Amino acid sequence: MVPRAHSSLKSLLVLSAGLSGHLITGVRGSVTTAASTATTAYDYVIVGAGVGGIIAADRLSEAGKKVLLLERGGPSTGETGGHYNAPWAMGTNLTKFDIPGLFESLFSDPDPWYWCQDVTVFAGCLLGGGATLNGGLYWYPTDADFSVENGWPSGWQDHAQYTNAVIARLPSTDHPSTDGQRYLEQTFGVMQQLLEPQGYRQLTINDEPNSKDHVYGHSAFDFIDGKRAGPVATYLQTAKVRPNFTYKDFVYVSSVVRNGSQITGVRTNDTSLGSGGVVSLTPNGRVILSSGSYGTSRILFQSGIGPSDMLALVKNNVEAAVHLPLQSQWINLPVGMNVSDNPSINLVFTHPSVDSYDNWADVWTDPRPADAAQYLKNQSGVFASASPRVNFWRAYAGSDGITRFMQGTVRPGAGSVDTTNPYNASQVFTITAYLSQGVTSRGRLGVNGSLTGMPLVNPWFQDPVDKAVLLEGIKDIVSGISAVPNLTLITPDNHTTIDAYVDTYDPASMDSNHWVGAAKIGTDPTTAVVNTNAKVFGTNNLFVIDASIIPALPMGNPQGMIMSVAEQATAKILALVGGP
Repeated sequence: MVPRAHSSLKSLLVLSAGLSGHLITGVRGSVTTAASTATTAYDYVIVGAGVGGIIAADRLSEAGKKVLLLERGGPSTGETGGHYNAPWAMGTNLTKFDIPGLFESLFSDPDPWYWCQDVTVFAGCLLGGGATLNGGLYWYPTDADFSVENGWPSGWQDHAQYTNAVIARLPSTDHPSTDGQRYLEQTFGVMQQLLEPQGYRQLTINDEPNSKDHVYGHSAFDFIDGKRAGPVATYLQTAKVRPNFTYKDFVYVSSVVRNGSQITGVRTNDTSLGSGGVVSLTPNGRVILSSGSYGTSRILFQSGIGPSDMLALVKNNVEAAVHLPLQSQWINLPVGMNVSDNPSINLVFTHPSVDSYDNWADVWTDPRPADAAQYLKNQSGVFASASPRVNFWRAYAGSDGITRFMQGTVRPGAGSVDTTNPYNASQVFTITAYLSQGVTSRGRLGVNGSLTGMPLVNPWFQDPVDKAVLLEGIKDIVSGISAVPNLTLITPDNHTTIDAYVDTYDPASMDSNHWVGAAKIGTDPTTAVVNTNAKVFGTNNLFVIDASIIPALPMGNPQGMIMSVAEQATAKILALVGGP
C-alpha cells in the first residue's frame, strides 16, 4: 500500500535521475564487470530478490539445490549493508528502510533512487523489493483468496500449511512498538464511533483471517522488534549461511537464453557471472522469475514470450533485438493481460481529537525530537509503526451477483486536501477506501519502444459495477458522520457530492500498486501464462513466483498472500520430476 500521490509527484519520482550515485539501482544495464571469470553453473537461478524470490531461494537452498539469487538493486536495511540513514539516525544501523515511521518519506525524498526508474508506477529496485518500500500492512490470506471462484486452479486451495509456514517465520503484529504500547491512536476512537453504529465489530484481525465483513481493528504489520521485517529479515538470513546459496546485487537481467522450449541460461549485465554475462544452468537446471508484475513481464517480452505487439516492440529496439529469439520460436502467451489492482479513493476528515502528526512532513529531516529519541533508544514509540492505524472491511453484493469487499485504511494526515472550507490542518486524517476481492475490472500492462514498463489499459472501473459498489461503500462510510460529534468531511467538502467526487477522481491517484495477474496462473495458455506448477507454458524449465501469477485480488494488501504463494509454488516445483 502506498499513499495516494499527485500525478505530478509520481512523474517526478519516475523520471528524476538523482546525482548521488544511488541511481545505479534503477537503471537498465548500468553495471558491468570488466573481466570474465570461470563460469559457475546453478541448479536454480532466481531473478529478483523480492518477497517471492527470497522465499524460493531459501527453500530451494534448504533442499540442497545450488541457488543463485540476483537483484538489480542494492542493499536496503542496515542488516543487508544499507547506509541510507535519516540525518537523526546517523551512526546507527537503522536505515530509511528499517524505520517503519519513515514510510511516508519514501514519497517526498528529493533523491528517490530506490524506485525503479524505468517503470511509470511505483516499483522497488532494491533488496526486498516492494516489501522494503510498502506500508508493511500484513494480512494472513483468507480461504476465499485461494478459491476456484477467485481464479485459482484446482490444487491450490489447501493453502493453510504454506500460510502457517510463513506465519512461523513472520508473525504479524498490531502493536509493533517494543514496549507493547500503541501510539498516535486517536483515529481508532473516532472510527469506533463511526463504524459500530453501522454493525461493525472489533477484532484482532489476523486472529480471524476469514472474518472480513463488518469488522475493524488495529492495523497489523510485518514488523519485528520495532523494525521492518519481511523475508529480508528472516528467509534471507537463513539462506545466506548455506554454502550452496549465492546472492548478487546490482545485476540487471534482460532475458533468459532459450532454445525453443529449453532455457539454457540467464542474460545479465555482469560478465563475472559468465561469458557475455550469461549465467549457466546445471543439467536440468531451472530459472525462476520473481521480478514483480512489471519486471517479470519485461523479461518475458525480451525472451520472446508474450503478445505479438509487445514482442514487436522488443524486435524494434536495437539493444534488445539482438538477443530476441527467432520469430519462429516466439511463444504467444497473455503476458501483461488480466491485470488487477485495487481502485482506491481517499476521503479526508478532521476531528479535534486527532493529531495529524504534521502530515508526516518532517519525519526524515526534522522529526519531533522526543519521538526520534525514543525510537533510537529502543525502537519504541510512534516510529515503530508505519502511518496506518485502523483497518476495516465490509462485503457488498453487486448488481451482477458477485460479492465484492471494501477495505478501509485509516491514517493520520493526508496526501492532499481539496476543500473550499477552512479547516485545522493539525486535526486531519484520511480514510482510503479500496475495492478488493471480487473486483471484476481488468487492465493491461506492457512496455513502450524504450522498454519502459507502464499500464497500457488502466485496471480500475473498467466494469461499472466495480465503481457502483465502491461508491456505495463510500456513501456508507460518510453516512455515519452525524453519529460522531465534531467529525467533518473536508475532501470532498459540502460543495461536492460523493458521486461527483468519484466521477472526477484522478485515475493517476486511484492505483494502489498491488498489481497482480500479469503472468496469471491457470490451465489454459490462451488465458494464463503459467500452469498449475507455476511453469511458463511452452517452456520446460522456466517458472514465475511473484505477484504476477496471482489471478485475482485477495481480501487485503497482498504481501501475506504472496508469501504463502511463494511457499506453495516452491514446494510444487521441488516435487516436479526431472529437476536438478
